[in-house]
Amino acid sequence: MTSTSTQFKQNTTLAGRGMSPGLASDRAFVYQDILQRDHECYDIDKHQIDEEYARIEKATAVVLGDLEHAAERIESDLDSVLADIFRSHKTLLSDPGLAAELRSEMETELINAEHVVQRVFRRLVRRFRSVGDSKLSTRADDLTDLSRRLLRVLAGLHAHTLENMPVASVLVARRLLPSDTVHLSRKSAVAVAVAFGGPASHAALLTRELGIPAVTQLADRIDEIAQNDELLVDGSHGTVVVAPDHPTRQKFANAAIRARARLAQARRRCCEPATTRAGVTVQVLANITGVEDARLAKENGADGVGLYRVECLYLSQKAPPNEDELAEEIGHAIAPFQNRTVTVRLLDLGADKVPPFLDLPAESDPALGRRGVRLLVEYPDLLDTQLRALLRVAQEQKLRILVPMVTLAAEMERVAESLTDAAEEMNAAVPPLGAMIETPAAALDAAAIAQHSEFLSVGTNDLTQYLMAAGRENALVCDYFQEEHPAVLRLLRLVQADVGWRPLSVCGELAGRESAVPLLLTAGVRTLSVAPTRVPVIKEIIRNIDDTDGDQDKQTSQLTQEAH
Repeated sequence: MTSTSTQFKQNTTLAGRGMSPGLASDRAFVYQDILQRDHECYDIDKHQIDEEYARIEKATAVVLGDLEHAAERIESDLDSVLADIFRSHKTLLSDPGLAAELRSEMETELINAEHVVQRVFRRLVRRFRSVGDSKLSTRADDLTDLSRRLLRVLAGLHAHTLENMPVASVLVARRLLPSDTVHLSRKSAVAVAVAFGGPASHAALLTRELGIPAVTQLADRIDEIAQNDELLVDGSHGTVVVAPDHPTRQKFANAAIRARARLAQARRRCCEPATTRAGVTVQVLANITGVEDARLAKENGADGVGLYRVECLYLSQKAPPNEDELAEEIGHAIAPFQNRTVTVRLLDLGADKVPPFLDLPAESDPALGRRGVRLLVEYPDLLDTQLRALLRVAQEQKLRILVPMVTLAAEMERVAESLTDAAEEMNAAVPPLGAMIETPAAALDAAAIAQHSEFLSVGTNDLTQYLMAAGRENALVCDYFQEEHPAVLRLLRLVQADVGWRPLSVCGELAGRESAVPLLLTAGVRTLSVAPTRVPVIKEIIRNIDDTDGDQDKQTSQLTQEAH
């Protein structure tokens, strides 16, 4: 029987922002984390300090073990870049300064372990957030995550709440941190709805990797969802319908059936060329991070690899891999594309990606600091090792080398010289060298950069961030992070017009967004690089573009609606 409260909120639509595309429906599992609970506070005597502090030490040891287990699980199931999130948490928790502050708090206030942890971590979180730096704000989230883990162990909770989430639930939460998302799986969560979190948050990364539809930025409206409410989640449009009536439920179910049918059809034809109705063929390549991604990309019909990120080979290492190790790892990963072109991007470090072996100075604006090629030229040994390894792989595989975060033509000239020198030493043929266009300056000066490049690839994630002045990981300015903004598309058209004599591709989230494909083709783009699972869908979108009359504006509007 329907309750009065359910009747009252029937067909309530909560509008947020899509975090991971797709449609899913089921009952809500409302997650309340341990930080929102009241913990008993009691005083201790001085002679009890050692015994009480030993509880914190024991809890710390348990959490450190859990973090390593989580890292290993993520690395096995997904990729090592995401696993490094948990290893960085281990470093934070192992800091002697943190232990000293916890001990000092207990000795000064003479209170129990739970309240010492709460007080110290809250103080640290406020300290980091008050700086106003996006990177330090992320560190504040990490500290919040660690305090939750410690409190859970101190409370004797041996299993995370999400481990007991009913199968096929819609997870509802105010915020999801890494210790939460590690427990997500396709079996337990059919969809996710969260109050806070940006499109580049940990939750966003993991839900997209798992293919779980997700909606974020529901703010306080998340409180309108109660345990076991029926929800309809649209991760493409960013909406959640609470307590749908029968007609709404049926309409949603029909849309989901159509979406599954389109996906099945796309997969059946995934190995066929992607050609518009006017006969324009578009290459659909894959973005990969390792051998599993490469295998998945091949199964989904990718025409090649448009972006192989090598960061996963560095970020979890205490020392950088040597030339032999790099050549072996890269060669093994791209083996499924033996007869197809593979584009390997040189190491893109800096900002939020700093390996343990580089003691980089703190920067006030890391996203605007030494990133990508700027960092590589500062560490020529790091650059030369990569170039030599890639030259070895290129003798066996059709390979291209991509330079990240190019701003100046002189940067490409510098890398090109290093590549030529290495090739001469090794008596090896020089593979094509290309530049990533990720800054407005590079886009506006693409013709000069192209003089030292044999191909170009537009990285729309960073290009949008810098063009729209909206940090990719800053949830406070998500509304400004618009990859389909006219300014972004105009800049793409300008790049295409200026360097049409060079091969040009687009990678990043924009290339894999169904509504954006007609816009990119209208801009003259003929090569897209997307996540492996998006290849069949994007190919099918291209095949349905009716550009026979030369007017794609009408098609753009129509296909945008059909894509959703």
